[in-house]
Amino acid sequence: MKFQSNHLLKRENLFILISSSWISLWFSSLVFTVLILGDYEIETPTHHPIQTNSRDNYYSFRSGPTPQKQIVGDDHDNAAIAIEIPGVELQIPPPHLNQTKIQIILPDYDHATLTTSSTISQPKTSYKPKNKGWILLLHACTHSALKFFSPSPNCPDCVGLSEELRIVRLVMEMGYIPIAISCADETRRCWAPPRDIPRIEYALNHPLLLSGLSFHGDDGGDAGRDFDGDGGGGKNEKRGGGGERPERIFSIGASSGGALAAELVTKQISQAAIVMVMSLSDPVVKQMRKSPKPTYFAPMPRDKGTLQRVQRNVEALRRHGDENGGKGTAKSCYILDNESCDSLPLTPNYLVQRVPQMTREAAMTLTTKLKEVGHIDPGSNMLIVDPTKSNWRNIISPSNSTHWLDQFALKPGYSPLAKALHRAWAFHEYCSEVVVPALHFFEDWYNISKNYSNTYD
Repeated sequence: MKFQSNHLLKRENLFILISSSWISLWFSSLVFTVLILGDYEIETPTHHPIQTNSRDNYYSFRSGPTPQKQIVGDDHDNAAIAIEIPGVELQIPPPHLNQTKIQIILPDYDHATLTTSSTISQPKTSYKPKNKGWILLLHACTHSALKFFSPSPNCPDCVGLSEELRIVRLVMEMGYIPIAISCADETRRCWAPPRDIPRIEYALNHPLLLSGLSFHGDDGGDAGRDFDGDGGGGKNEKRGGGGERPERIFSIGASSGGALAAELVTKQISQAAIVMVMSLSDPVVKQMRKSPKPTYFAPMPRDKGTLQRVQRNVEALRRHGDENGGKGTAKSCYILDNESCDSLPLTPNYLVQRVPQMTREAAMTLTTKLKEVGHIDPGSNMLIVDPTKSNWRNIISPSNSTHWLDQFALKPGYSPLAKALHRAWAFHEYCSEVVVPALHFFEDWYNISKNYSNTYD
């Protein structure tokens, strides 16, 4: 919040002005927090401070057997196995001296490897990213950007939860650069738009971030090409590569992060948003009406309260389009996907596809134990007991409360295995299933060239 200086103000009046401004900022943050708490948060850990994760680390940081070749056929994107995506941590100096640094996590492209076939378990040796634009990844309360990427020498505190990793993987395979950002609140770790939006805008233009992405565009000028959809590079051919902010920035968030993703669209920082398991306040809906942008709402059917509120949000946004004759973009740019984020069968194949280092043998052991105690329906393979509240950890690992099979972390908030169970249950969780259709929708809307494909050596 900026204030115009006035040398004629008396010192007492200046003090009152500043004090009132801080009270206004505090109140805005409080209102946003109350809105967030109306929706359940995602896998809330038992403590708030971020600590070095207890999982085995990536490469020298992580050990464990490499899963053997798996043939799977029940996943829409044909991903054979879950993979690690190591991160690189950046600490952006804040815009003001009395603020905390801005934590950014990027992919470690020197070590990033992606598989391209459902029958191939060994990734290609190197990954050369194309750059259609940036995708901002916004965490839920109590979490941080560290949850989106795996531990690495460049990010030893990264955690890499299963659903977050899968989102990153799909974003990269679609040709975008994922950028995970942490909020300023280091206690509750919830987003406060009046405080965080200026920090995000500042970070996206900071030389440290831009230089960290400067390796893009070195493969012949493909990075950032044709953002205007004119079939050629034109004036924007180098945007997004060589350390420049791209023409297109989209945002993905769940719960409180989903609310912020929508607000970034209203502030013209992001051109489109995926809003997972979160409803929006009336003021945000009103702002979205003023300048409609593609928004993909992804509630979970089991979370009926949030689903109903999201339905009302979308009805209000689409009704505004009807009131304006359905012209322009107001009616057609809002997608409500109330099917993709439904519950999923908890099968061995599912666990192999979602949890890094998971083998089919270990997955069979886990699902068998949970069926024996009545947590999984033996016919449908659907969870019938809520894993966010049950004692499934004690069932599968009675002698070790921190790791199962001495390998898979069990600590709430730091367990990729727990995250996979939570997604299968599907009450209030990240939902990677909507990433690909949402990005295709955004690309069609902005006529972004589809002639991008990630290349592998």
